Amino acid sequence: MKNEILRLEQVTIMEDETALLDNFNLHIFKGEIMGLVCINANGRESLINLISQNLPIHYGRVYFDEVLVNSYQHSPLTLNKIAVIEQKSRLVEDLSVADNVFVLRRGFKKYIINHNVLNDQLNRFLKEIEPDIDGNDLVANLSPYEKCVVELLRAVIMGAKLIVIMDISNRVSAADLIKLHNFLRYYSKKGISFLYICNHHEEAFKICNRMSLMKDGKILKVFNQDEFLNDNMVPFYIGEFSDFKRNAEMRYHTVNILSFKDVCTEKLNHLSFSVAKGECAVLFDTDNTALSDIMQLMNGTRKPDSGNIFWEDAVYSPQKASDPLKSGMAFVGEDPIHTMLFEEMSYIDNLCFLLDQKPNGIRLSKRIIKSIIREYEPVIGGDLYEQNIMNLNKQSLYDLIYYRLQLFHPKIVFFVQPFAGADMYLRKHLIELLSQIKKNGTTVVILSVNIADSLVVADKLILLKKGRLSGEYYRPEFKKFSSEGIVL
Repeated sequence: MKNEILRLEQVTIMEDETALLDNFNLHIFKGEIMGLVCINANGRESLINLISQNLPIHYGRVYFDEVLVNSYQHSPLTLNKIAVIEQKSRLVEDLSVADNVFVLRRGFKKYIINHNVLNDQLNRFLKEIEPDIDGNDLVANLSPYEKCVVELLRAVIMGAKLIVIMDISNRVSAADLIKLHNFLRYYSKKGISFLYICNHHEEAFKICNRMSLMKDGKILKVFNQDEFLNDNMVPFYIGEFSDFKRNAEMRYHTVNILSFKDVCTEKLNHLSFSVAKGECAVLFDTDNTALSDIMQLMNGTRKPDSGNIFWEDAVYSPQKASDPLKSGMAFVGEDPIHTMLFEEMSYIDNLCFLLDQKPNGIRLSKRIIKSIIREYEPVIGGDLYEQNIMNLNKQSLYDLIYYRLQLFHPKIVFFVQPFAGADMYLRKHLIELLSQIKKNGTTVVILSVNIADSLVVADKLILLKKGRLSGEYYRPEFKKFSSEGIVL
């Protein structure tokens, strides 16, 4: 008989008369990798908080390791033996690997720390999974994948019985994700359970024993491994998303707007590729080594060691790179609603923020602002008049960023992992916004370590391995790739 490590029975959590978890049922067996695919993000954070700590609930029961630990009658606020590994690392960057694994954990009571002893203990665990990590290494010097491994080791060493893995494919490369999946399988055979939370069913299919589908804080259905079929997802995903994928049109472009010719940096190895004017190209970095250097080259924070970058058939000089907006370039980072918006400014001020940066700079007179309001009010609606943008929901904040780009109308936009952390509803909406930017004639470059959904809007896939070009593929060839970028 299988032992249960976690059971949530008819759990309901309310906040301001809204159900964050609605009659929520979930059970995970010892040594199982249970998938949780979130169609939207409603209730996800509440679920993680609840299984980590026995917080008050309005109805239902929670069992951990087959013991009742929480109920609507009594919530003890105690912690469960659970660890969470998510997109943002929880490690202390300025401490060593060994210090993060052993010292910064509950139950460590030594006052005199012998680092040789800690490293010996760490090496015994490292030998089991064989990553090339030294206990004396500073966490700040590790790759995103290595940080994930360290967090996994810390969870195992601290005795976690359930480890939550959340949105990890947006943090590590496709190649490293395969290795990380192997580690999860290794530890699951040792009896450790995993809750693997992601936003795409194809990712869950690769690693999970069972998979639950969640929407609006409620489990819609639990799928066994023999039910892991795309067709079984169709009734639960919004129809517009599937229709959009089928109707995406193919375009061919011939005039290059951007070219890399034998470009070398610390992480780029004679990289050569080109992006055509009006094209949507996905730069898929399979081992997560090249994207940061490419972005730094384009925004002027570094120069190539050798080789040349050509922008509109002319060398992309340091002078142009020092002010890319004047050249018609725009950049959207991985977490734009926290890095590209100004809380102290109104919606309309945020919307118009880039206009004076255009090559022929527009002076924002009252007449111009009124004209912009007339143009965008039918699209944006009442949000356009919001004085405090923090009152807006996540989708409205993304709208603000993308409409700002439409208004600025750059020649090219670089998007870094635009779908990272987005649920299915937001992904569909972002695809529509990206398509509109592309339709308006702007060249779109998506930099990603995970191509799930990126290919829906792309004309070309540029595959990068170890900092150099591995291959170029056009839309008719996309079907050979899985959602993780693996050739099928």
